Amino acid sequence: MKKLLPVLLLPAGAAVAFTTELYRYVFCRGGSKVFSALLDKKTHAEDYYEHRDSLAERLRTLPQQRFVIRSARGEQLTGHYIPGGGQGKRIVFIVHGYHSEYADTAGMYYDYYASRGFDVFACDHTAHGESQGRYIGFGVFESEDCLLWLDFLRHKFGEDIQVLLHGFSMGAATVLLMSDRCPDNVRMIVEDSGFSDAPGQLKKQLGPMYAPVAAIHRRIAHCDLRQADTRPALAKARMPILFVHGQEDPTVPYKNGPALFALYRGEKDCLFPEKAKHVESMHVAPEAYQRKLDRMISLYFK
Repeated sequence: MKKLLPVLLLPAGAAVAFTTELYRYVFCRGGSKVFSALLDKKTHAEDYYEHRDSLAERLRTLPQQRFVIRSARGEQLTGHYIPGGGQGKRIVFIVHGYHSEYADTAGMYYDYYASRGFDVFACDHTAHGESQGRYIGFGVFESEDCLLWLDFLRHKFGEDIQVLLHGFSMGAATVLLMSDRCPDNVRMIVEDSGFSDAPGQLKKQLGPMYAPVAAIHRRIAHCDLRQADTRPALAKARMPILFVHGQEDPTVPYKNGPALFALYRGEKDCLFPEKAKHVESMHVAPEAYQRKLDRMISLYFK
């Protein structure tokens, strides 16, 4: 109640304005300048951002195809296909996280996957990057859209393609949410720094303000965050999954990683680096990460 008390003490109009602005900050493209100034903080060391940004910029300069599809909500979604040695048959589908975009994430993994004989595909989620859309679904919208992208890739490159789904943060939750509905050509999943369920993650960050902003989201965006619970999908999924989570993650609590790993009953492996922060495991422990990936790729890909 302590977090909610300042809002309760505001005049009714000011309380409504506060809640609406907080909703924009969490769920809307463009966010809130007011809350961004108050709440946004860097969680990584500068060398991480320099490494990420330089590789993202390089990825944008590589030869690539830009594809467009339309979501069930009518939004135009964009994706980028970067050849890397897979010859259109082995594809890693990089699924970015909250307030990110395709190159920020795929840039850091292009060299690894290209060296292992994969082409790279990465989309911009709804309300991110080059894609249309105003509202972020925390995996609800994004998992449905990624299933559409999988259909697109299969029709574009053939029924015999082999796909590795690699998701990060909200993107990791996204790939877990669709883990029980993926077509057979998805051979394995990597979830890096994902949360078990969106309500649990957002309640940690918003406290008592979660209930009103979630209610606004249901009404305005027609998005029920209770659907963003990965655990029912994991109970039914049976594809190989690598669970990755840094033990010093300040964004998505580390406990999510071991909990999801323990819950899953299919083929699985895990990597939980001691000094890694959010989505930082490849940066902090690249050799260990690559060994885990190499082992699973050798088992599940032709």
